Amino acid sequence: MKNILIILVCKIIGWISRIFNLGSGSTWPGHIALSLNKKFIRQVINGNSHLKIIIIAGTNGKTTSTALLRHLLEKSGHRVFTNSEGANLLNGVASSIIKNSNYVSKLNFDYVIFESDELNLPILLKEISPDKILILNLFRDQLDRYGEVNSIALKWLESLKTIDSRTEVFINGDDPQLYHIGTMLSGKVKYFGIEKKLMKLKYVPNDVDSIYCPVCLSLLKYDQLSYAHLGDFYCGNCQFKRGEVNDFSNIKIHYPMSGLYNVYNTNAILLLLKSLNIVIPAKAGIQNKWLSEFTPSFGRQEEIIYKKRRVFILLSKNPAGFNQSIQTVYEMVKNKKANFLIILNNRIPDGLDVSWIWDVNFKPILDVANNIYVAGDRVYDMNLRLRYEGSKNNIDTFVDLPKAVDAIVKKTKKGEKFYILPTYSAMLEVRKILLGRKLL
Repeated sequence: MKNILIILVCKIIGWISRIFNLGSGSTWPGHIALSLNKKFIRQVINGNSHLKIIIIAGTNGKTTSTALLRHLLEKSGHRVFTNSEGANLLNGVASSIIKNSNYVSKLNFDYVIFESDELNLPILLKEISPDKILILNLFRDQLDRYGEVNSIALKWLESLKTIDSRTEVFINGDDPQLYHIGTMLSGKVKYFGIEKKLMKLKYVPNDVDSIYCPVCLSLLKYDQLSYAHLGDFYCGNCQFKRGEVNDFSNIKIHYPMSGLYNVYNTNAILLLLKSLNIVIPAKAGIQNKWLSEFTPSFGRQEEIIYKKRRVFILLSKNPAGFNQSIQTVYEMVKNKKANFLIILNNRIPDGLDVSWIWDVNFKPILDVANNIYVAGDRVYDMNLRLRYEGSKNNIDTFVDLPKAVDAIVKKTKKGEKFYILPTYSAMLEVRKILLGRKLL
């Protein structure tokens, strides 16, 4: 009865939040529910034993992978809900339960996909026992909040060792730290990756995080390198090396989004679907048809029409992610030229420390830029970083974000595309300007 009352009250709060354009109600209802009952998530989930639970965790790609899995499950005829809008902390999980349950706390769905950030994964695993866990990658992100990747890896390993034996874990086998975690688990573990011919990086870049062997601490070597520290790794001192991974190189896949990182995301989801006995017939072309119909989540290669210009937004919030965003837009623009707006904030959702921008290679973007605009709370840090890169472009600096948007719009012809690369809170800000409404 207590949870029924909590759901009723919190549904009203979420409704008020949406009516008055205060946000989507994706966090506050859950925050209130958990303050009233710390066991709210566990109790409601346990009362819906029919529900299959999937958790997706990692540094980059969680929201995209969650949305893609939901899309394919729904195309297969299943009812699915998620903690949408990237609300991946415990209050976001609780809010999604409130939003999707009826007034007697029943969830009339087949699947729930909970997206979880790095710190939240061990906490979430104490509340629920999932059927599947997908771990996409582990990169340096928000050092002031998360700490170094080694500390996160240890917390993940400790929590994953406690999961139910029936839970199946899917791990990025091209990530040395994550592959090592998989070898330490006693339950069912499957690995995904990408085929070696796509690994084209010649040198170990500045944004690597797990470059030492997790077994003997020797410097890892690579036969082939994908990006950051992902690739066909091996240790020259001990027997630790990349094992067999599912890369789907035997079938022709239509990857719905650009960039190597989205090849990883798609391969991970296809492997997970296969384990659910949801095999989409590739030969009939249905799989690629469904993949081609996928629409990217907000801010993740999202295209918005604004004042008759095409605005392409790529969330860029840490060294590995930013470098992949830059490589993606470089491939998209290639021999042409385009205008770019880079927005650097250092608020709580972004991480307070912005020193990571010095591990980002901005040269490719400078090579294809007509005009570069920078804005955000740390606009002068970004301006300085681009100048140290040797930019010959005129860098227009704006403290006021709406003025930066106006400036790049004026420099872009109608019907043409310009690119925005923001950190997380900056992405929410710029979308509010472009769409006239808040997201969270």
